[in-house]
Amino acid sequence: MLLVPADFYPPRQVCFADFQLDVLGPDHAQADHQAVQANADAIRHVFGPDNHWPPADIGFKENLADLQRHFDEFEQGVAFAYCLLSPDKQGYLGCLYIKPIKSRQENDWRKLRFQAQAFLWLSAGDKPLPADQAVTTVQNWLAQDWPFAAVAWPGREMSWDAWLATEPITP
Repeated sequence: MLLVPADFYPPRQVCFADFQLDVLGPDHAQADHQAVQANADAIRHVFGPDNHWPPADIGFKENLADLQRHFDEFEQGVAFAYCLLSPDKQGYLGCLYIKPIKSRQENDWRKLRFQAQAFLWLSAGDKPLPADQAVTTVQNWLAQDWPFAAVAWPGREMSWDAWLATEPITP
């Protein structure tokens, strides 16, 4: 099922002042694998408190298969993954994932309130991008240029406990 309307064409590249987005795919395999390996412990917590991806010993081929899957999802319009690159494209700064909200619950409050969920991990490399700055930039971009009324940022704007609750928790 498409995440966005059929007449919406997500950009393949976007340039901001401090970084740019590029569709995540096999072209970024080497840099992505290095960044994923170097930041594996931090990345696991971005996707949930009990998430186990990536394994500490993730191999190049396994990571490449993940990149191909993300690229295919982008092409099919079912999810959108971008890598964050430095403005000169020499630094690999992290990844952004815009995904559907998957739930087996009928009338899940998350699906009623949000049209997508977003996750962002940043590399702790030589010149790390400040997380708050990157998230704010991406949030503004999604609000202005994408066809979503609301995008959830589990673990960032809302605690994991609140996000994972079967009923909405009021702050």
